[in-house]
Amino acid sequence: MKMIRREESTAPPHWGLALGNVMITDSEIAAFRADTGFLIISCKLFPESSQPMMAPLTIIVTGKSSVTHAPERGTIRFSVKGNGPQQDQVASLVASLSTSLQNWFKSTFHSWSDDHPDPPLTKFSSTSIKTWTKSTDKHDQPVQNLHYASISFKAVFRDFTKLNQAIEELLGYHKVEIDGLDWSLTDETGRQLASNARKLALRDAIQQADDYSEVLGRQVSVVEITDHGMSPYRATHRDLVMAPSFGGHPGEDPAPLDLTPQDIDVESQVNVTFQAA
Repeated sequence: MKMIRREESTAPPHWGLALGNVMITDSEIAAFRADTGFLIISCKLFPESSQPMMAPLTIIVTGKSSVTHAPERGTIRFSVKGNGPQQDQVASLVASLSTSLQNWFKSTFHSWSDDHPDPPLTKFSSTSIKTWTKSTDKHDQPVQNLHYASISFKAVFRDFTKLNQAIEELLGYHKVEIDGLDWSLTDETGRQLASNARKLALRDAIQQADDYSEVLGRQVSVVEITDHGMSPYRATHRDLVMAPSFGGHPGEDPAPLDLTPQDIDVESQVNVTFQAA
């Protein structure tokens, strides 16, 4: 709005209001001349266009990702078990075979050469020792060999060819059960892939919000991120029983042992809240 001056040859100078984009009807104009010579116009302003204020909008999406990687470690879980009528003899038999197997694992797989500077076996440990008595069978009939004992072990390999060799050796023992075979990653690789998965999950959430904002014609910005606290990665477990004499039924074939390395899935999930302007 600005004041303009209108020149008249026979009257004192007059001043009026020059308004841009103003609609003034006859009924809305009231003018009079005062002694000062001013022309005063009262009017109502009507903008050419007006848009209502948009209400705040919150968008909440869940971003997900999954990264696949070949396993770097293979873990055999096996148990040495025995049963008999006398507890001392059973415990002695299980302990003797367990010691023999420990010595074989360490002497065979803990060594390394110039061609293979890292030993194929990264860890070997016993995980549990148990003894128990079971005087009746599943039909509540008395049993002769009522005393039991077992020692469980875990052997972690980086060389999968040597892992297969160890399994072949264990299959030759009647009192050894292979409980399972696990595939996993090293801690360093697991952390790196977990980091990548988190980034991909966040990018997935941002892409979803961008899709919504494109349709709505509004800009979005992140206001909150909630991590679901998932484990870095999910190792692949295969539970197996290769000797049915202790847990299976007579005449049953043992479960097949799949030695194919299983890929590891590293997953992430995150909730992201966006504010649309």
